Amino acid sequence: MQNIIREIKRLGIKGCLLMAFFTVVPLVAMAYWSALSRNVYLADPDSVFWIAGEVGVGAALVITLVAVIFFHHRLTLRQLPKLFICSAFMIGVFSLQLPSALVRYLPHQSSQYLTEYDVSFPGPSRGKSGRCEMGLWLKDRHLNRWIQFCSSRAWLAEHCERGMDRMEVVEEVNKYGVRVVNFWCAWSPIKP
Repeated sequence: MQNIIREIKRLGIKGCLLMAFFTVVPLVAMAYWSALSRNVYLADPDSVFWIAGEVGVGAALVITLVAVIFFHHRLTLRQLPKLFICSAFMIGVFSLQLPSALVRYLPHQSSQYLTEYDVSFPGPSRGKSGRCEMGLWLKDRHLNRWIQFCSSRAWLAEHCERGMDRMEVVEEVNKYGVRVVNFWCAWSPIKP
């Protein structure tokens, strides 16, 4: 505790405000970015780590070059690799949600269609808080794969009548993936 008080006195009010800014802003940014991926499904889910790695390494190269150009008299050869690795790691971590942001914010087309669905018990994991009561699987037309949502028996009973064997899905589609806007139970089309 004494060290913290001594450090606050040494930095002054401007230093403390700057430290608070650099502590709070990344936490708020991460909370906002984690909400970006809600109901977003990527066309290539494996590309997330490659994109984050490329962005992290590219930005770390720029940061390291700027440091060498402007602060060469203060930096030692031991500090440059540390600067590069820390920059690449931190920017890479913050770039993990970049593909979800591309799906959400780049121009897209709205699409509405009927599709198959299936339910599974128990549902998908919610991390430390357990599992969903029911998993709702939808066959996505644009991704050509099944995607899973967290749901419950109460939702199914409220929104679906007996005999409804399809889901109507509204989604926004671009080349990076889809964002499911809404879905509800529907009847199969009548075949002539």
